[in-house]
Amino acid sequence: MRLHVRIDERSAGFLALGIARGREVAGRRAPVAIVTTSGTAVGNLLPAVMEAHHAGVPLLLLTADRPAELRGVGSNQTTDQVGIFGAFVRWEQDVPAPEPGEGLSRAAALAERAVDAALGKPDRDDMAAAAGPVHLNIGFREPVGADGGVWLDPPSPPPPSGAIPIVVPAPRPAPLPAVTRGIVIAGDGAGDVARRVAEAHGWPLLAEPTSGARTGTHCIADYVRLLESPAGEALAERIHQVVVIGRPTLTRAVQALIARAPALIVAGFGARWREAPVHAQAVVRSVPESWWARDDAVVADASWLAEWRAGGARPAAPEGWGPRVIAAAFLDSLGGPAEGPVGVVGSSGPIRALDRIMPAARAGAGPVVLANRGLAGIDGTVSTAGGIALGSGRAVHALMGDVTFLHEAGGLLVGPREERPYARIVVVNDGGGTIFGGLEHGSAPPDNLERVFTTPHGADLASLCAGYRVPHVEVRSREQLDAALAVPVRTLEVIEARV
Repeated sequence: MRLHVRIDERSAGFLALGIARGREVAGRRAPVAIVTTSGTAVGNLLPAVMEAHHAGVPLLLLTADRPAELRGVGSNQTTDQVGIFGAFVRWEQDVPAPEPGEGLSRAAALAERAVDAALGKPDRDDMAAAAGPVHLNIGFREPVGADGGVWLDPPSPPPPSGAIPIVVPAPRPAPLPAVTRGIVIAGDGAGDVARRVAEAHGWPLLAEPTSGARTGTHCIADYVRLLESPAGEALAERIHQVVVIGRPTLTRAVQALIARAPALIVAGFGARWREAPVHAQAVVRSVPESWWARDDAVVADASWLAEWRAGGARPAAPEGWGPRVIAAAFLDSLGGPAEGPVGVVGSSGPIRALDRIMPAARAGAGPVVLANRGLAGIDGTVSTAGGIALGSGRAVHALMGDVTFLHEAGGLLVGPREERPYARIVVVNDGGGTIFGGLEHGSAPPDNLERVFTTPHGADLASLCAGYRVPHVEVRSREQLDAALAVPVRTLEVIEARV
């Protein structure tokens, strides 16, 4: 068992979430346990629990509590922790304090059930189907040191008893309708199967950076710019069918395609897959094999794909210096699916800059790019990146804005006895949350826009990093950034890209 200690429970929660995601990158999916004391410590886990719930990440929340007789009587650091995470956990149990001389059978049964629930149940037709957080709220009496002993071998829990969960058999998914003017939209977590579906039917593929599908000959990498153009709007009007795989969240143009689709079919729409758009004709948990089976009786319209490719096959390389150039340098520094640095991208501006400049890679050769897109928040991004490095065993290059970085600067705090992740954080420092300048808020009076939305911080990132004993370097050009990214990652470090 590998132990990581953090003094901030919010950072610890996102570190655990990152470790779980890193283990999945390495092909070793397993739940990660978070152990806390009672009181506000438990409340600090909520942001990470919410993200894990929406993203389908298995976590075990082991929270200490007072025994029943000390609850509700003003005992120190005691609050109502039962049900504190609401609908954001797959299963929860308030565990009574152990009795003297108690054996291991109860703890073993709880452990077995908790792990089972955290990993999800594929045969279920409800939220229990998806992996996610599980909460064990565990009471203790003094002296807290007495227990049933050490588990020298894996426990052998008794057979489960009680009610049998209801399993709703799902009908076998039908093949996709054979239409000539279809399109595949690949959102976060879609996977390479989205590329296979698009190529099997001869349709264009619009794939977000964290979809795992921005590859192949059918990928329209410059889709954001294309959909904003008159030519793209005309193509959108001619679509007969939209197939959504994964959870797209980045652009309004894609959301508009989904909203007005003449026919909509959805698969793998995140952990809450049943909450797909209400006008979808079919919604399935994952992509069935029948979707990428080619029907030889149907001849694809090659001109349909050609029109999309002519308008948006490859994004133009950004020039000069700014967020898109920084995103391009970051992208060039990543490795392939099985080697080199894993990419982690913060929400808001950086992931959208990456979306506009990221070309399509060869099938099977694209980089691994991850982000917290379950709720698309900026919480815990520093700790998530460190956790992915620790869980995957690979170096991480993370790209995030200055507000995202400062929101969890405490994630830089790694104690002197703790394993330090090999994580390099590239911070785009443009003085605040400039993403809002491109939205409706941009028409507000300049003073209001700056104070309420841009939220200028005036922070000295170099001094902040020095306080945490984290190496820091400032760059102001593409050449300087390329040189800094080319050095192998050997610790937790920060590159500040000033724009």
